[in-house]
Amino acid sequence: MTLTVGYAQTIITPALDQPVYLAGFGRNRRAQSVHDDLFVRALALNGAGATVVLTAADLIGLTRHVVQEIEGTVQRIAPAAQLIIAATHTHHGPDTLGLWGPDEVTRGVDEEYLAHLQQVIAATALDALQHMQPADLRTASVQVTGVARNARDPKIRDEELSCLQFVAAGHNKPHATLLVYPCHPEVLWDDNPHITADYLASMRRVVEHVTGAPCLGMVGALGGMMTPAMPGNTFEDAERMGVILGEAALAALTGARPHAVDYVGYRRHVYDLPLDNPLFQLALQAGLLTGLLNDGGTLTTEAGLLRLGDTAIFFMPGEVLPRLGLTYKAQMRGDGIRHAVLVGLANDELGYILPADDFVLPDDPFEPGEHYEESMSVGIEAGPALSAALSSLLA
Repeated sequence: MTLTVGYAQTIITPALDQPVYLAGFGRNRRAQSVHDDLFVRALALNGAGATVVLTAADLIGLTRHVVQEIEGTVQRIAPAAQLIIAATHTHHGPDTLGLWGPDEVTRGVDEEYLAHLQQVIAATALDALQHMQPADLRTASVQVTGVARNARDPKIRDEELSCLQFVAAGHNKPHATLLVYPCHPEVLWDDNPHITADYLASMRRVVEHVTGAPCLGMVGALGGMMTPAMPGNTFEDAERMGVILGEAALAALTGARPHAVDYVGYRRHVYDLPLDNPLFQLALQAGLLTGLLNDGGTLTTEAGLLRLGDTAIFFMPGEVLPRLGLTYKAQMRGDGIRHAVLVGLANDELGYILPADDFVLPDDPFEPGEHYEESMSVGIEAGPALSAALSSLLA
């Protein structure tokens, strides 16, 4: 069965006629203007084995129960379709989790906007399914150095830009390009009051200008913390970082030959984790975070593996540290996967996911010092459980 792909996109920039609390840094950072629009971009894939819709949303993240509601809406119309929502994790979009309101006891989510967002994402995914065309795939990867750094452990970096381009079957005309880079979209810093997709905006624009086809941007194992290494925190710096990545992707894809994809397969691994983080427990009790905990205080999450012939994408439910990410890529390649890709913030946002032997719970989670990532993680079991999920999916 020939691979077919479809694409659709919708602007999801919130209106500024009421307070919009920007997520990702401190509380009570209110949006003053829109520098560039936020989007949900949906790429539908159908082949022998599965129908999957990949969506990239310019949001800080979405919890799994929200994602499930959106997927349920899609499946009422397209029962065979499986939905993956990967947040770009921009730090300059609306609070969709609840942690960045005006104060420490007030949820920062506009519930009307969130409900509208769910409808828009579902509608965009369904729209992509209505525009399917036969496609081949070209893949490439390139090391892009100097634009990102690991603020936690400078010696460990994943600087691989993964590139997938879907082209008209038998031709070279692009249908859509998917780029994945492991770095927080936070060139702009905590004093920025303007809505923006950060470096992803110019990265996508560069590729779209040259190819004449849409571009989706996703993020990889960006924990750690993989953060921009640009000289400043201005829009010019964000523009330049995106241009560097976009041009690197175009150069890498130029030398890649399209090939037919004979198999599309998607598997999920659903599992439970203990919620050990006292800050998250307090946020749940205060109503800042929402979502049902299981009996015994565990939460249910998922990971997924999408296979496109000899290419595979591992979808991870949070912000994985690069040491784990590099291990996962090596494991996937050892399993015969030629092009191994990692996507974070997919179908859930668990915060940071660390190797167990690197997890040191700070004495005071309100003042974590060098262990900020641990204070923003569900707990020490998150890393081993995700590693087990990948092993299960590969098996």
